[in-house]
Amino acid sequence: MPWKNRSKVPKYSFLHHFVTRFVFMILVPSLCAWWLYENVLWTYYAENALKASQASMENSRFLLDSSLDAASQAVMALSGNREIIQYMDERSNKRRMFYGVYRNVSNFCGNLCRMTPYMDSLKIYSDSSLVLYAAPFARMEDFPLTGEELEELAGAGLRETVWMVRNVPEEEFPAIWGYQKLYTENYGRCIGYVEVQLSPRLLEEYFALVANLSGDARALYALYQDGELLCKKSVGDAEDAAPREAGQGYRSSRLEGWYENCLALPELGLHVYRMGHPSDLVALPSSNMPSILIACIILMLLGLFAGFFAKVAALSRRILDFSSHIQNSAPRRLAPFSPQERLKRGDGPDELDTLILAYNGLIQTNNSLISQIEKMELLSQEARYQALQEQIHPHFIYGTLETIRMMALQSRDRNENRKTADMIYSLSALIRYSISISSRPVTLGDELEIARHYLEIQKIRFDDRMDYRFIVEEELLGLELPSFLLQPILENAIVYGVSKTLEPCVLEVEAGEDGEGDSVLLTVSNTGLPIEAQRMEEINGLLSGDMALKEIAQRGIVCKDRPGNGLALYNIRERLNILFEGNADMHLERWERGTRTVIRIRGAWNRGGHQTGTGEGKAG
Repeated sequence: MPWKNRSKVPKYSFLHHFVTRFVFMILVPSLCAWWLYENVLWTYYAENALKASQASMENSRFLLDSSLDAASQAVMALSGNREIIQYMDERSNKRRMFYGVYRNVSNFCGNLCRMTPYMDSLKIYSDSSLVLYAAPFARMEDFPLTGEELEELAGAGLRETVWMVRNVPEEEFPAIWGYQKLYTENYGRCIGYVEVQLSPRLLEEYFALVANLSGDARALYALYQDGELLCKKSVGDAEDAAPREAGQGYRSSRLEGWYENCLALPELGLHVYRMGHPSDLVALPSSNMPSILIACIILMLLGLFAGFFAKVAALSRRILDFSSHIQNSAPRRLAPFSPQERLKRGDGPDELDTLILAYNGLIQTNNSLISQIEKMELLSQEARYQALQEQIHPHFIYGTLETIRMMALQSRDRNENRKTADMIYSLSALIRYSISISSRPVTLGDELEIARHYLEIQKIRFDDRMDYRFIVEEELLGLELPSFLLQPILENAIVYGVSKTLEPCVLEVEAGEDGEGDSVLLTVSNTGLPIEAQRMEEINGLLSGDMALKEIAQRGIVCKDRPGNGLALYNIRERLNILFEGNADMHLERWERGTRTVIRIRGAWNRGGHQTGTGEGKAG
């Protein structure tokens, strides 16, 4: 079978089920397990890397701590210089002392700056009007602290240095200033302030030290004070980033793609951040052999899976072709299946071939049995139609002949003789039609013609008490129906409806489309006495198959004045089912003027012929 002519793989085929189970039971769990393993492994190594970097950053504080300690020691040495204390004391003669101590003080301060690492300057601030101000002495109005900073310095303890960080113009990194109060010899009162300035090189070299110790050549280092960025330094190709959280420690998020280490410097009011991408934390191996080996294994597994899926797809396609062959075969004529394409390739038989051979043998046996059954069914149908022919009520013929006899005895003119002749003609047509009943279908036009003869006879019997009319669409006159279909229904309408009332009655036969597009609705209505509800329920149960014919016959005593076992209607339904293969149904219903028998034939609209003409009769 050519590939383009093959059916598409259905949604719930064997291949679909297998692939779905493989994906959701093997592939997806394996990928999830691998993803989980990789994340756990990455978390472990990233945790160790971040912890090591945090420890390195904390160890790098020795540079800052040693520089700040050295500056504090220089301030303490300056505070212990007696010449400076005596010169700044208000009770001494400043002008007379200035020339004696200025040289010594200048040399002392210069030596402190040279001996202390990263110290750029040293100043002594005083608000005394008697001091002659020259470096290193400065006036208090030049003191660079704000009101809040002065309050912080005023609250500092003895020998306590207050550190502050400020940006320096044209410098990438800020400088560090330290301030300490200067007391008299007996520490009785504060007589001034000492200021030291540490070079921006201190923070620059500290950042370089942190970068060297952390081991990440692509990180971003930033210095924050009270949440504001003071400076940053990007190592390698690191992108700008902002810290996620404050506080010392390390944090990371692989999904969001960031990590950070934070080191708090409380004495300076600073936070040093190291930030970067998580992929930079775990170093890649120097050799690509493991990656190449893993890639080869993955490709080999994919090749094995592809070959396996190809075998499964071929098996699924063969099963699909086999099932399509069964579905497309006629229900009563299943044809054997031959997998020609596979046999041409010379492949050996497998389990599916064994199943196909068993199926072909079963089809041959089944076809033989079907032929025998069809022959028996034809014989059975002929027998049933013969039985139907014998079910024409003899009392109808007897009643018709008695009517003819009475009319002949009472005949006094030619008109009565004419009626007698017409009645004999209609009766002969009925008897001729009933004798020719067989399993072959007839047209609706033929049924209407024989129904007209029957109703003409009944009109003579009931005189003005009965009228009839046919309302049939012309396209349906050629519709094939079981023979002698309308006469038993019309006879029921006359026996159980018209004959039970003295009021004028109308029998109406209608045939047309029922509104569903391809179904035909055939109805026989009468305005005689309506059928009782209980009896209608019983007959409809028989016609729908919910009740058995024997049960209906036993329950016929419910309506003592209207006996009947529904055999005629039951036979009509059975003949309709045979002809239309179960696509016809029949039921009784009550309406506002009497009783209606409804026959619906599904899919029969296109079975009509091209005969034209309608029948209509009226009591004379």
